[in-house]
Amino acid sequence: MNKVSLIYDYVDANGINIVKTWLDGLGPTVKAKMNTKLNILEQIDRTDWKFPMTEVLKGDKDGLIAVRVKYQGIEYRLLGYDGPYRGEFTLLAHCTEHNNKYIPLDIGRIAFERRDAVQIEPLSRRTRHDFS
Repeated sequence: MNKVSLIYDYVDANGINIVKTWLDGLGPTVKAKMNTKLNILEQIDRTDWKFPMTEVLKGDKDGLIAVRVKYQGIEYRLLGYDGPYRGEFTLLAHCTEHNNKYIPLDIGRIAFERRDAVQIEPLSRRTRHDFS
């Protein structure tokens, strides 16, 4: 069994949880849909993380995984990676998808910069995901 037991959110240099801030701004329905999906992901075997619930990204986003939610025609995405420690998944960035393109267009670069910060300072640059 390869279960991911903990999901973390990226925290910026000012101590702001960017995932919580984004979700709080989306409204209660989208936030609830995303949190429900994340809760399911914490409870299922990592090998069962599959499309359409998640998507393994390629190209300039290779190594990232998108958690996918669609609501009223808008495709919301949280991008993360497995790590920094075994059995953990860290959410790094948020975006929307339109016509198979992520907006903002440089979201891969943003996510990898944040991943690097988490790798260097895992205790201060992330926190457990807040499901409230």
